[in-house]
Amino acid sequence: MAKPKLTRNRIILAFAIAIITDAIQISMTPAIFTGILAIPGEIADFVIDCVVMVAMTLLLGFHWMFLPSMLVELTPGLDLLPTWTGCVAYVVWRRKKEQPPRQIKTVVDNSLK
Repeated sequence: MAKPKLTRNRIILAFAIAIITDAIQISMTPAIFTGILAIPGEIADFVIDCVVMVAMTLLLGFHWMFLPSMLVELTPGLDLLPTWTGCVAYVVWRRKKEQPPRQIKTVVDNSLK
């Protein structure tokens, strides 16, 4: 799968999705632990993780770090950590290092000649 060009809008959207997802999953955790919505909550949690993983892959390109993040989110208790936000931060950092440095165009002022 080809890596899409890393743009500011893609990065902002990826971070927004990750932060919102982590907030939703953290708020769902007490209901899952108390047993009130244990089975439907876990199913919803899994579906959310699958959707987020696909969205991140489309926005940032596939990265191996998405797989462990999804597995950590499926582990009870560990899903209280903001793993999607951390994962997006790591992937964006790695993608920026992989991109060639931007060429800065120098403008020569003809009036100085």
